[in-house]
Amino acid sequence: MPRLKPLEDSECTGTQRLLIESARANGAPDPLCARIYARTEAGRNWLRTWNELLNGGILPGPLKECVRVLISTKHFCGYCSTVRSNIAKSQGLTEDKILATMDFENSDMFDDKEKAALRFATKFKQGDEAIDSDAVYEDLKKQFSEEEIIELALLCAETDGVGKFARSLQMRTWEEACDLQPLLRARSKTSAATERGSQPSALVAPAETA
Repeated sequence: MPRLKPLEDSECTGTQRLLIESARANGAPDPLCARIYARTEAGRNWLRTWNELLNGGILPGPLKECVRVLISTKHFCGYCSTVRSNIAKSQGLTEDKILATMDFENSDMFDDKEKAALRFATKFKQGDEAIDSDAVYEDLKKQFSEEEIIELALLCAETDGVGKFARSLQMRTWEEACDLQPLLRARSKTSAATERGSQPSALVAPAETA
């Protein structure tokens, strides 16, 4: 059971029902998340903004979904790592490609533009200083317009910040996520081996218990 109570059908206003049904259709977030966030005006506004950011805009939906899942696996959010955008899937994104983000640099499933986006997302997640670099933006500008970079960065920011909140709600634990998608355990083992010395223990702990 999540740490905050989802709305019951009997509690929902018309607007809340629409947002929950939109989540059901879009897939990311799914209705459980929407039932929690839609309880407040701030949450309803965020759901509208997120739907436009992930499913609208100028960047391809599959690219943005790969970025979202990559960041979600890096902070071990069992919920965000396992929900999927139905829109991105309808545009051709496969589960194999989503899971290949865990080793995207060595995968032939991603083109140069997608790899640049995933490199940026990885650095974004690393810490406050990681993307504060001319080199980072020079790499991005080889593949993206400035308008696209803004959209990508805002997606990373929302995924990282709100994703941490989603993880803390325990809508789905990391262990439950690994049961649903066993290949996530590879992410856990890799992280435990490579990030132990540089990341807070709270980040590594799920990798040891999953």
